This record gives sequence, C-alpha cells and structure tokens, in this order.
Amino acid sequence: MDAVEATRLLAHAAAFDNRKPSKAASIAWAEALKDIPADPDAFAAVAKFYSQPSRDGDLDSTRWIQPHHVRALRKEIRDERIPDGAFTYPLPAGSETGAEFVERRRQQIAAIADGRIAAEPIRQLTGGPHPSVADALTGVGRMPDHVREALADALPGRKAREEARFRGDADALAVPCPWCHSAAGDPCKRRRGARGDKPGTWFHRTSPHPGRVDAAAIAARACPSCQAPMGVPCAWPDGRFYDGVHPTRQTTQPAA
Repeated sequence: MDAVEATRLLAHAAAFDNRKPSKAASIAWAEALKDIPADPDAFAAVAKFYSQPSRDGDLDSTRWIQPHHVRALRKEIRDERIPDGAFTYPLPAGSETGAEFVERRRQQIAAIADGRIAAEPIRQLTGGPHPSVADALTGVGRMPDHVREALADALPGRKAREEARFRGDADALAVPCPWCHSAAGDPCKRRRGARGDKPGTWFHRTSPHPGRVDAAAIAARACPSCQAPMGVPCAWPDGRFYDGVHPTRQTTQPAA
C-alpha cells in the first residue's frame, strides 16, 4: 500500500469516524501497511471494525481504527474463506519439484483467500477395498498349511493347538494351566517321567493338561447342559460345581 492508496483507505474510515485525513497520516499509514495491498478486503476490514462492539475498551464515540486493526481484520476476512480441513491441489500436467509445489500451494491459498477460486475439500473415501486387496487380506493371520506341516515336528505343542482349532475346540493355550501353571500362550510342561530323565527337569507336553482344556472351554463358551454362562464353571442341579465340564460344553461353538 502506498500513500495514494492509504489516502483512499483513510477517506473510507472517515465516513465512519469523521476523522480529518492528512498527508502525514497517509504517509504514516502507508508505512505501517506497506506489505498490505489496498484491496477490497482492506476496505472490508474498516467496515468490519465499525460493525463490531469495542474490543479494547474504547468508548464507541472515540473509537478510531488503526493500521494494526486493518491488518488483523483483513486476515480474519481472508481466513474465513479457507476451509478448516485440507483442500485438494490438482496435479500439474508435468512433474514438479518440492519448491515448485510449495509455491503453487502458496498461490492457491492466496487465490482462495482472495475469493478468486473456491476451495475444494478432500472428499471422504467410500466403498470397500479393491478386490485384489480384499483377496490379499483374507490370508492375514492364518498359518499356511505347508508352514504348519513344517513346524509340526519342531513344535508339537503348536501342532496340537492348530489341530484343536481345526476341530473347533476351544484354544487351551489361550488360558493359563491350573495344573502346571504354564502362562497363557506357553505349552504345558511336565517333570521327569521317562526313564533316564534328569530329576527336576521340565519338559514341554505335546498336548495340554485336561484341566487346561476344561478351563479354556469355561472361558470361551456357555454350557448348554447346566446353563452356566461363559466364564462360570459347570454345576450340578443342586449348585455343586461339576468336576470338569459337561461334554456338551466342549463341543458347542465358541461365543462370537
């Protein structure tokens, strides 16, 4: 903004506050707003200032707009045209460098703030994934058959766990073992039991203890025989706890 443009802006302000513009005032305003153009938004900032109640405690009869008011209110007017969310940046016909993208983005934001173009918010993606992606995701979390077979001899406990899942049984290793106290996820263990085993040595079992199988069924399923809910042991009609679980609780489908 130069002195001539500042004179026009001060004349616009005088229509509101009856000030007497002078050459000195025009020069001073031009210096204070040298980086602000005398565009419609600068004149709208003057009108916005006098359309609002006092912000700084001045009496309405003595309020005079100052250059810093024009700067702040003009920025508010321009920011209102820019959406809260990001907006799209159409790609150029050819390639561009990072610096060229930044400059194009700056020009786009300026054009939106000027009101010369409208912002286009980024649209929400709808629909499911591409069929090829959906097909790829179907195998996530499942062990391929050839891998399961390769691990069968090295990890017999894992083999038993996979076989139980295949049959639809509750995953016994999902709960701690009440007999050998193996943590959830760890195979059951036993102490020396075969001739030649070193005393005090623990060995991994190829199958979980029966009590652990029952505990897994209690944790995963309700009992259709005694109506015990999931997580509650089976019981006799007189209320006494059942030794283990009813056979139907082992064969019913796990809760969803």
